[in-house]
Amino acid sequence: MQVLERGQYNGYVQSSFHENGLLVSVSSYQQAAFIDAWHCHVNAHLSFVLKGGRSEQKKKRYECLPGKATFYLPGEVHRMIEMRNSTHINLELEQPFLLKYNITEQELENIFRKTPDSILLMLKIYKELSTADCYTEASISMLLVEFLNQAERWRFSNKIPVWIDSVQEYLHENWTGKISLNELSEAVGIHPVTISHYFPRYFSSTLGGYMRKLKIEKALSLLNTPDVSLTSVAYECGFFDQSHFIRTFKEHTGFLPSQYLRFLE
Repeated sequence: MQVLERGQYNGYVQSSFHENGLLVSVSSYQQAAFIDAWHCHVNAHLSFVLKGGRSEQKKKRYECLPGKATFYLPGEVHRMIEMRNSTHINLELEQPFLLKYNITEQELENIFRKTPDSILLMLKIYKELSTADCYTEASISMLLVEFLNQAERWRFSNKIPVWIDSVQEYLHENWTGKISLNELSEAVGIHPVTISHYFPRYFSSTLGGYMRKLKIEKALSLLNTPDVSLTSVAYECGFFDQSHFIRTFKEHTGFLPSQYLRFLE
């Protein structure tokens, strides 16, 4: 079985940045030359699909779709099954970084899995990497540390109220709807005052802010559709109009949708 060292991927690394146990790279994978052998990585990393996508297998088969991210523990065995011409943003975390911020790979996995902010983080990191000036290294580190500070509440899942997972599941299943606080309260069986008190603590935003993040996450996949229009994406994701979608997309990703589409060409 192949063991990939720091910064190694079964693809071509287009650009990368490395500082203090944090490595970010943009990698491309070609359909005609992908490797389907079982392999693992020495470091934990999060891989975000900017465009293209592929099918993979750990214990079970799953899809790595545009706008989605997959977390890999160090030594976690997996393989690629089917590949489309793809571009991925990889965020790799070495032991010096984990020790500095007193966090384990398992805790990282829990944090990245729990919040759509991890997707938005990867896009902001990509924007900084694309800028590539004298401030890039400090900015990327600050983005990740800020994200971890905001997501600290997800670190120890055994301390989170059980009903929080029910709230998250309901919101993710009904992301296209206009969900009111009372509707959410009835769905999970928790008083509206209790939800109002705890929601900002665990979701780092208001109910409306969290739903807009989910809509942007869904929009990332739709923008990869050939000949897609911004108007159709806006309406399919439940925005009032194209202007509302553009403002919200820029607020959460740092890109205008048109700029993001140029990266997909």
